[in-house]
Amino acid sequence: MSQVSQSTKDLQAARATATFSPAKMGEVIRRADFVSDPEVRRRMRQLREEDPAFSRSTRPYMSRAGRLEAGMRTSNRVLELAQENGWDYLEYGTFLQSLGDNTGLHLHEVAFQPVINSQGSDEQKKLWMPRCTAHEILGCYLQTELGHGSNVQGLETTATYDSKTEEFVIDSPTVSSTKWWIGALGITATHGVVQARLIINGKDFGPHLFITQLRSLEDHSLMPGVEAGEIGPKAHGGFAAVDNGWARFNHVRVPRSHMLARFAQVSASGEYTKPPHSKLSYGGMIFIRAQMIGGISWSLAKAATIATRYLHIRRQFADTEAKAGQEGFGVERQVITYPSVYMRIIPQIAKSVVFLTAAADIATLYASMAAKLASGDMELLAETHAVSSGLKVYVSTEIVEGIETCRRAMGGHGYMDAAGVGKLYAKELPSTTYEGDNFILNLQVARAALKSLKAYRSSPTTFTPSPSSAYLTALSTSLPITTYLSFHSSSTQLLLIQTRAALHVDRLQRLLDSGRAWSDVSWECVKVARAVVEAYLVGRMLEAIDDGGVLSEGVEEKEKAVLRKVVQFFILHTLELSIPDLLEFGIIPASSPYSSPNDVLPGPIEALRRIVNDLAKELLPETVALVDSFDFSDYDLDTEIGKYDGRAYESLLERAKRDADLNAGDEATRERLYEQHIKPILQRGREINARSKL
Repeated sequence: MSQVSQSTKDLQAARATATFSPAKMGEVIRRADFVSDPEVRRRMRQLREEDPAFSRSTRPYMSRAGRLEAGMRTSNRVLELAQENGWDYLEYGTFLQSLGDNTGLHLHEVAFQPVINSQGSDEQKKLWMPRCTAHEILGCYLQTELGHGSNVQGLETTATYDSKTEEFVIDSPTVSSTKWWIGALGITATHGVVQARLIINGKDFGPHLFITQLRSLEDHSLMPGVEAGEIGPKAHGGFAAVDNGWARFNHVRVPRSHMLARFAQVSASGEYTKPPHSKLSYGGMIFIRAQMIGGISWSLAKAATIATRYLHIRRQFADTEAKAGQEGFGVERQVITYPSVYMRIIPQIAKSVVFLTAAADIATLYASMAAKLASGDMELLAETHAVSSGLKVYVSTEIVEGIETCRRAMGGHGYMDAAGVGKLYAKELPSTTYEGDNFILNLQVARAALKSLKAYRSSPTTFTPSPSSAYLTALSTSLPITTYLSFHSSSTQLLLIQTRAALHVDRLQRLLDSGRAWSDVSWECVKVARAVVEAYLVGRMLEAIDDGGVLSEGVEEKEKAVLRKVVQFFILHTLELSIPDLLEFGIIPASSPYSSPNDVLPGPIEALRRIVNDLAKELLPETVALVDSFDFSDYDLDTEIGKYDGRAYESLLERAKRDADLNAGDEATRERLYEQHIKPILQRGREINARSKL
């Protein structure tokens, strides 16, 4: 019987320090998941991990073409399993998402179908949605062009209406109008929703959506007038299994019925009926953003899980302050016990929980908006757009930085592909630019904030704030706030964070009132957007842990207590990072100078820092159980050093031995490398040294 390693003992011991049940905690956290039933997840996980079609063992060594083929092979197998097992759409979607590697099929599900469903008329949905869900056709969403990304109004592809034939003629008039970056376009898609400028009798009505057949359903060849291909590898090897493509259109004709017509229509004679609201076309985009917030949040949870487990089994340096005979003397410390490490990791665990909760929140908000839009009520459109835009910016930025923080905290081993964190970074890095570049979306968030400020100032006493503008009520707060000793108070936390957001928006308006051009304040909008989103998140999370909230309702006391600590840490850590703003705006008084060499800096700042540090120490014994609550299998994590059993070193060595031929070629290949390259180098060196001795 093999001896249990110290690393396994360390991880087991860390689990034993938890004060709650990871299984029960997982049920709460997983409320944001597609399938929250643990039994359904277990059954699907077993199918996935027993099927050789989903093996990941050789993926790191594949060529780009090999990764594309592997992605298509797994996509085909997923659809086979869905049919064999009679999965509903949620089960199918969860299984597909759990594979880790996105493929062209993912884009069909998250970008093609939702646009038709949200922007198509009832007749169009009746025609197209059955074909989409049965995968009789495979689609993509063609918006981005070589010359235009976030600036949708600047798109150059045209769709000119021909009333004689009742067709739209889609054309790419310039090189920069070439559609680019389109997921599933390179090889997979048979159809696409093309974003193109609607032209009727020479008049430009701006971008509209057109269902266009790209490839033959008989032999998959490109349709006449369509030129398309794959754009090539992406940075860091990310999205290797997704066939991002390009396309150009040479006067391609599509029937009038192919313009998505839920909100705008063109009659047979060419009469244009505009949408009742200029922002109705945002529905599909809002859906995609709402979905991606949850998807990318799970990636941060994975990185935090891998790092937390590894840092509990990794030991470095003995405690220099321990004396002989004392516990711990001469024994290397677990790396996670160093404040410089756990103060990087605990925030990522807290953010994972907060972001997953926010994902469930925005999904609920989107569903409410969609239901109202279906009946012609646009009440929630602006709010949902503002919240989804703000969360997309904030969450994607924090997740990309958080994943990299986890990787660095793990030291050298974190850089290995076998660690599993680097591939998460490569996967989520583009989330800061796709579905709206974050710095452009910052402007949209700031504009919405200024609009709310105007409404507030026009009638402060009757202003009815939405969740995204509730912070504006803090403008009436007297400064400085002197209740800083009550940082444990939820009301104080909310007041501080809301006042900061309100004053950031107020400052932006003052800059504009002073004559600064809008184009000259884009950098200020970054801080405004961050402050506004954090105010929204803090407000919603305080509601979530309050009685009846989503992190409180039906939750047992032990789990509830830890969740409250996690949320409190997120809020207080956010406030700590906001200290420069709190001081700049005079929200809290500045600390007094030291009165003697032995003094600890007095005042609210030091009080806040102490509370954050103390709370981190309280959470540290809970961290392994917290990441266990995310309920990832070893397959989900795709790691050698963050597995559940803690056998990091053993797994790394076993993989290196097992994959020797994949890593550096078989024995014959290594022999050839020696003869052709290494041997001549060594011989040349000997000859140089021999000559130097003459």
